[in-house]
Amino acid sequence: MIDYQGEKFRLFLKRSDISVHTAAELLKVSRQAVYLFFKTSSLKRETVNKILDTFRVSESDIWGENGPRLEAKPLHLASDPNDHDNDGSRFEDLGDGTLRMRVPIIPAKAQAGYLRGFQDPEYYDDLKTLSVEVYKEHRGNYLAFEVDGDSMMTTDPSLFEYMALPGWKAVGREVQRHHWKFKLHTHKTDTWIIVHNYEGILIKNIVNHDVDAATITIHSLNPKYQDEVLQLNDIAQIFSVVKYIIDK
Repeated sequence: MIDYQGEKFRLFLKRSDISVHTAAELLKVSRQAVYLFFKTSSLKRETVNKILDTFRVSESDIWGENGPRLEAKPLHLASDPNDHDNDGSRFEDLGDGTLRMRVPIIPAKAQAGYLRGFQDPEYYDDLKTLSVEVYKEHRGNYLAFEVDGDSMMTTDPSLFEYMALPGWKAVGREVQRHHWKFKLHTHKTDTWIIVHNYEGILIKNIVNHDVDAATITIHSLNPKYQDEVLQLNDIAQIFSVVKYIIDK
């Protein structure tokens, strides 16, 4: 069942470069009415039909058929299977200068459920684990996301080293929200995981961070995807990808 969120209509207008004033004129309603549409959790059928007829689009063009984009499935990393806040309490020394970090894996429970449940400790209960070799005890919130989509695929040989293929696990370190008011280290990190409140879980390059406007511009290696400007207020989490795990 399609969720007719007014917020998705706002994002459609933004993507289409249609102002609220223009949308109001086309729909023959007031600008205040358009703003009310944006805040409505489930638009009435007659409103939906009016929007579709006015802008000559399908339901999937605005609200999608399969919910938010999920270009990466959430997995969870922690130093200890019983230590979900990853405080660095337990690492296994392999004796060769490396450490083994035990990693609980989160299956993609109805994938979009991560957006609703990632702050709930019960979300991480009874998980299987895998091991990741590291060179020091890492602190912070680390998660692994299974790449699921083609946005970071390319046929350009010069970009192969930056590619992320479906099935790869992208290990990311969360950039806490209070750091977003400063420039993100886009010159040090090639790929980012963005958990967006409305667009889903995205794996992208960040090519610009406008601190004053509180926006980021995201870029895909796959040329069929256009660059997008996202409002930081619409984003729940940002992770810098530190390594990929490729199952053999």
